Amino acid sequence: MDILIPILAIIGGLLAASSLIAQKSQDAGNALKKLAPYQGIIGVILLVLGLYYFLFHSLPHLSARIQFTAGLFSLITQILMILVGFILSYGLLSEKLLSKNETAQEKGAQAARKLTSIQIPLGIALAVCALLALIL
Repeated sequence: MDILIPILAIIGGLLAASSLIAQKSQDAGNALKKLAPYQGIIGVILLVLGLYYFLFHSLPHLSARIQFTAGLFSLITQILMILVGFILSYGLLSEKLLSKNETAQEKGAQAARKLTSIQIPLGIALAVCALLALIL
């Protein structure tokens, strides 16, 4: 992954954990509130990039990825990007894509409810893994 993707993943992770961050630091919470209008777009980008890198870069070389620490963190980061991207983009996706199909809308809402309950830990994990992916 180039440097831009982990930075985007850190931003997405912090957005997902923004309610916890706002409780701990008012300044950081205010900074994240400025990014909130772009949450859906950031989520779609995370979702698409996470799926792309997971399907086309990690799955074909899965055995090699899990043997090295950097590859393992990259793989975990991609999975977290998919999950957090889905959570952040759900409002936008349901409005644009799922509104035409009631079954898809129901299933999407169920998945979003399940993931929203663990949104903060997923966001923190994504930010930490993306930071480690930058360092390693």
